[in-house]
Amino acid sequence: MNLFWSTRALTQEREDHLTEFIAAALELSTPFREAYLSLLLSGCNHKNLAGNSIERVETQVAFPGTTCCPDMVLHLSNGDMIVCEHKLDAVETLGPSGDPRGQLKRYLDLPIQGLGYFRTCWKPPDRVVLDDQKYIRPASREHFLWRDLYPLLEDSNDPFLAWMREGFERLGFTPPHPSVGEMSGPDTDVNRRNRKNFAKLWGATRSLARGLGWKVKADSIVELYLSDNASSIAAWIFISPAKADRFLIRVTPRNDNLDTVAENLRIAAAGMADAIEVSQHSVRRKEGQVGVVDVITTLSDVLGSDPVTTDGMERRLCDFVEPFLRAI
Repeated sequence: MNLFWSTRALTQEREDHLTEFIAAALELSTPFREAYLSLLLSGCNHKNLAGNSIERVETQVAFPGTTCCPDMVLHLSNGDMIVCEHKLDAVETLGPSGDPRGQLKRYLDLPIQGLGYFRTCWKPPDRVVLDDQKYIRPASREHFLWRDLYPLLEDSNDPFLAWMREGFERLGFTPPHPSVGEMSGPDTDVNRRNRKNFAKLWGATRSLARGLGWKVKADSIVELYLSDNASSIAAWIFISPAKADRFLIRVTPRNDNLDTVAENLRIAAAGMADAIEVSQHSVRRKEGQVGVVDVITTLSDVLGSDPVTTDGMERRLCDFVEPFLRAI
């Protein structure tokens, strides 16, 4: 049993779910609580925050007289408060009508002493936030990433942290794949170089797709677009490995085949050993809202975490994608 993973499937509020488990880990584990605060303050110049401990943790805290409700508030031993805002892929929430300030800027105006910001992938906030003295950031990056917490979950004697560590691995909140490197980080040159190298691994998958009747087009160097297959119940297929936490196959069904596509893809996923999520939702396109089916896992699950040759990675990519292409 893994309580983190099993309860995650019970809610669509994935950010809140993650927040509650982080807060619970801070309450239950002294080593995690100490390591978390050390990480948070490692690049911080606020001397008044250093040397403290976390005395109490609150989640979804409403501040009276404001529209602010930060994900988590840390109460330190000296009485100071640090707010932590948590995001997966969502952007900052804007203020109510008449308040143009972004979510983080509004939080910085609260009676707090620090603000930390965690995201899945790199997406820095506005300069007005970065320059604020209350804003807490790592020494070498504009905000924290969820994978920064992964090394803090190593206590094998703590079952709660073990659940979270396994959950982080399934969600891709881990360091970049050792054979691929960073493809969505702050260094655009590194991203581009690694994307170009990864694009070379699509050979077997492209050949397979063409053999099944798809027109194959590369997009943004590393993604693939499949289209114009008259024998498929799908109109488009988009495959993206660019984010370490989300190896994505997005299928746009043809005509009224949304439910059929979803069911076929779920059957295909059930026959594989990897932790794979299949979900239906709508996306905005130029023609309006369109129903799609997403197949999501992580790059590590597709390629494996062990070092492998480029030929081996190319084969693993093709072996992962093939059942889904044949299913539709």
